[in-house]
Amino acid sequence: MVAESNLEHLVRQVDDSCSLIIKLPPSIQEEGQQFPTPYLVLIDWGHDERDYTAGHPDDAKRLSPEGWNNMMTHIRILAEHAWTKYGVRSVVHPHAGGYIEFEDEIKKLMQDIPHEIAGLYLDTGHLYYSKMDPVQWLRDCANRLDYIHFKDINLDNYQKVMTECIRFFVTCGKGVMCPIGQGIINYKSIN
Repeated sequence: MVAESNLEHLVRQVDDSCSLIIKLPPSIQEEGQQFPTPYLVLIDWGHDERDYTAGHPDDAKRLSPEGWNNMMTHIRILAEHAWTKYGVRSVVHPHAGGYIEFEDEIKKLMQDIPHEIAGLYLDTGHLYYSKMDPVQWLRDCANRLDYIHFKDINLDNYQKVMTECIRFFVTCGKGVMCPIGQGIINYKSIN
């Protein structure tokens, strides 16, 4: 989502995705759910320089101000396109190995993209993987959340892969993510 030259391709992907998901039966809108489904998930991911530093906020290269502004502009354009053309709500998913991963980046995203434009989609596994407390983030961002992905982290495997120079999805193949309740995340404290 960073490169200016990629915007046209991203708009086509939004068209392809939205034209398909609006044909699916809608989910029941839950109490307190502000926007009806379906949602379009916007993820920045696939950069080697960030994939190998996933989970390492002190080592990860940050976008230049120009690169960040390009990405924020693209998110606005894509979210507004999905909403105005298809009636589909967009949610931004901070993803391990992307340029929206760490605490400073998620906070900046929330400053730069109003909730009216796009919601926030947090993933408990990615938050923990990237050195954040998932329970605290869910509480702190409750008014911005449209979508939550629940995952758990195997602490032993996590500590091992944090010592390696390794791609994020390779760590998943090494068992970093585990069934909910079998890992380190305290799901009983989420309410």
